[in-house]
Amino acid sequence: MMVSAEELESAEAEAREAASGLREAARRYAGSPGSADAYDRHQEAIGRAEHAKVRVEVLREEWAEQQAAREARAAAGEAAAREMAGTVTELEASRQTAVKAVLEAEAAMGRALAALGEHDRVVRAAGAELERRGLRHQDGEETGAHMDGAPRIAGVKWPLVDAGGVLARCLSERVGEVWPRHPLTLSGVRPYGGVSAAEGRDAVLALVRSTKGR
Repeated sequence: MMVSAEELESAEAEAREAASGLREAARRYAGSPGSADAYDRHQEAIGRAEHAKVRVEVLREEWAEQQAAREARAAAGEAAAREMAGTVTELEASRQTAVKAVLEAEAAMGRALAALGEHDRVVRAAGAELERRGLRHQDGEETGAHMDGAPRIAGVKWPLVDAGGVLARCLSERVGEVWPRHPLTLSGVRPYGGVSAAEGRDAVLALVRSTKGR
């Protein structure tokens, strides 16, 4: 059990208070040696003072032992710091390399988000053009705008795209390749933009995976 400086100071204060109480009780007992009450109070004061004194002695011993251990650890830490100067240099260099890589990845993500966002804009514009032409998709028809704004042209549906969801899934999969049990591999991000955006996300991801697999 660690002894704090505050605990030791408090115990010392209690010991001083108990010693002062003992002196006062002793004076009263000396003034009334035949008083049973003065005798009892004197005995109680002796007990309190003795207990407080012993407690302080024990705490001081423990404090001294712990202080010696702290000083030894501090000395060992200083020696380690001197001897590991090269490791510190390596740590600084590796961290800077990691920061640079993250900045590059962040910039690449920004470009990817912009490209995905532009694709989503083109998809929506195509759907809006079909709407302008009065072509809303009906079952069995090859061309028309779906209710969510996604266009179907010549039998091919072009769903909206959840750009953030694409990158989130890519990150999750890449992390899983390195750390399969990482919490990111278990997290599910709700699609931003509804069902069609989820379809678009999955379509883009399928193309990304197939391209990586070539």
